[in-house]
Amino acid sequence: MSQENVEAVRTLLERWNSGDRDTRRLPEHLDPAIRLESPLSSVSGEPYQGYAGIERWMRDLDEQFAEWTISADDIRAVGEKVIAISTITARGRSSGVTLEFASASIPDFAADHRVTRIHIYLDLQEALKAVGLAE
Repeated sequence: MSQENVEAVRTLLERWNSGDRDTRRLPEHLDPAIRLESPLSSVSGEPYQGYAGIERWMRDLDEQFAEWTISADDIRAVGEKVIAISTITARGRSSGVTLEFASASIPDFAADHRVTRIHIYLDLQEALKAVGLAE
């Protein structure tokens, strides 16, 4: 089951980087009650919820960044969990400044392999602790 979830994460990242953000495909990969906990959540004060929340998250990113790519450095199963360690490259929409930073995401999956929750970390040690790979 975990390997199928790893492949689901790879597919989602490939689609993102190819520019495929067709929200009509959300039910294919994301549970209707999806919960996204992102560094941007701290701006709004709450996680992004449901398909409308995912659409709002994408709009929030698009408002701030002209480009946003995710280079997967390591995607692996850890028990029943999956961790995706990535390098994010983004270019500010207004400033034109290019940023590059590490990130990790830990998705939770339903039995049908759709994502029910994603927690995005900017602190890799915190993400590694969350899946039991660090103390």
